[in-house]
Amino acid sequence: MGERAQEAARAVNGGDTVAVMLLCDYSLRYLGGAQTAFLRQARGLAEEGWTVVVVAPDADVLAGVPGIVPVAVRVAFTVPGVGLPVLASRRRLRGELARLAAAHDVRALVVHSEFTLACAALEIGAAQRRPVLQTVHTFFWQASSALNALVPLALWEYHHITGRWPSPRYTGSTPINNALRTMTLTVATRADAVLSPSAHQARALQAEGVDAVHELSNIAEPLQPAPARADGPLTLVWAARFAPEKRLEVALDAVRLVTARRGPGRVHLHVAGGVHEPQADVTFHGRVPGDEVGVLVAASDAVLISSLGFDNQPMIALEAFSRGRPAVVVDPVLAGEFGAAAIGTETPDAAGLAAALERLLDERDSLGRAAAAALTYARDRQPAPHARKLDRLIAVARERMRARTPQPAARRS
Repeated sequence: MGERAQEAARAVNGGDTVAVMLLCDYSLRYLGGAQTAFLRQARGLAEEGWTVVVVAPDADVLAGVPGIVPVAVRVAFTVPGVGLPVLASRRRLRGELARLAAAHDVRALVVHSEFTLACAALEIGAAQRRPVLQTVHTFFWQASSALNALVPLALWEYHHITGRWPSPRYTGSTPINNALRTMTLTVATRADAVLSPSAHQARALQAEGVDAVHELSNIAEPLQPAPARADGPLTLVWAARFAPEKRLEVALDAVRLVTARRGPGRVHLHVAGGVHEPQADVTFHGRVPGDEVGVLVAASDAVLISSLGFDNQPMIALEAFSRGRPAVVVDPVLAGEFGAAAIGTETPDAAGLAAALERLLDERDSLGRAAAAALTYARDRQPAPHARKLDRLIAVARERMRARTPQPAARRS
């Protein structure tokens, strides 16, 4: 990042164009939920005529996109096991970001993570009087308890890579979950606004004393409704990380129950990601590129989300809704978030999910009603309404920043 990037920024930032800086500590070549939401926001705002300065490892994946200035930051190493890039030369990074923000005269810095870039944005925002808005992708971290012994090291490493000791301390879960949520609060309590894609996560942040939390959905894909499926087995897609908090086993056990009670071939589950032991009425696809996940979703009746107490606004739901496909959701809080676009279960276990799938086998018309609600949900979360709401929230954050900044004392005559 240097003079060439700044010249490119000035070239595309003309007239009254809204300019923002989006920052993310995660590699944009690994498409987890946070990265997918980040990339959709960058592209969506650019489509609406904004100039978007994207600062992240591997930001060059956006090279050539009109309206976007990709600025790749240098990675010193990647933390083993968690895939977190540790950025090189924190002091130099802050200086380069400050120059880039000034060259663009960005209206705000919008961060999508909790680490080096997020903390650097807080410093730059305060120094240049530019509001910092943090998008929280999950405040519901669920790490393995086997990592509890590493909490002191994790907190020290956070200080090492960001220059801040994490605070205020979260205490409501296991030691490792507390540490991770504390890292989120470290930025959230200092940002001028905090953005949550879901109402239930916003409430959780507010309960921890975070002020100025606003709900702002991630951007859905363009509407591309697929034709309704009239016959064949009830077909579902499960697409997520192979991680304990995603609870794939609940989905697989539910399919076993339905197959045992209704016979083979009545329901079929497509699993995108990872490998697993073969199972009747289940197809494991291994790692699937994003566009192929969309093909699977369009050829299905619904997506299946089996997590509990973890997800904020899973991007697979937006993938489905934009195609006119509802979501079968076992988490009652998440199901309430999606309203009529979600098909809930009476209990969040495999038995409850199996019972819901059997109801769908007997009442296929309910899928059509949920599909209509899904399209409405996705329509309200396209780039244009997202950009308008973000613009308003930036204005609110600017006012809050001014109110929090001490004013110079008046001169005595």
